[in-house]
Amino acid sequence: MMKNRVFCCTLLWVFVLMGCSSDDNEPNDNQHEDYYFHFKEDGVQVSYEYQPETQVNLTGSILFDSGTNTNIASIAGMENIFESGTKNRLTIFLSDSDAIATSVRYTNVEDEGDVNPNSVFLMGYYDGQGNLYSAALNPGPKALYELATISFTEITNTQISGTFSGTLLWYDVSGGTTELLDSVVISEGMFSVPRY
Repeated sequence: MMKNRVFCCTLLWVFVLMGCSSDDNEPNDNQHEDYYFHFKEDGVQVSYEYQPETQVNLTGSILFDSGTNTNIASIAGMENIFESGTKNRLTIFLSDSDAIATSVRYTNVEDEGDVNPNSVFLMGYYDGQGNLYSAALNPGPKALYELATISFTEITNTQISGTFSGTLLWYDVSGGTTELLDSVVISEGMFSVPRY
């Protein structure tokens, strides 16, 4: 009887230890390491590290909106979503009647890329001081925005990857006029974010 108890306890202990062991090849662990959001702001490297334990600071989605009959892509990289004020974040939003595809250079300026979305193109960047720099489709004959681009290199059910760049402008529109205050060059942008 005592031997059976010792054997059962030992066997139970082995099962517990086996259940607690970690597997370095687990896909979720490796996939988290694959998420990143990097770019250069006027030549200075900026990186937003993925922080899944505390926040969803890197994210992306690609979906079809049946209400507007458009395909929508949204990519966001943020240093810290809990930071007071809106700072240190870059978002890209585009909407087009055609499906969002890989190996296509989407741009806000007509004839400067493969596709000029027929609905929305917006790239916005809040710098460390909370100033909003942006690039969008130019709505009229006077160009308000400079060239910005995004290309998707991989779109899966769990991940969206690609590259981006652009010259983003900071406008003051508070006085009833549009006044250019500053610009920032975003270059060598690369992202791989979880798809939600």
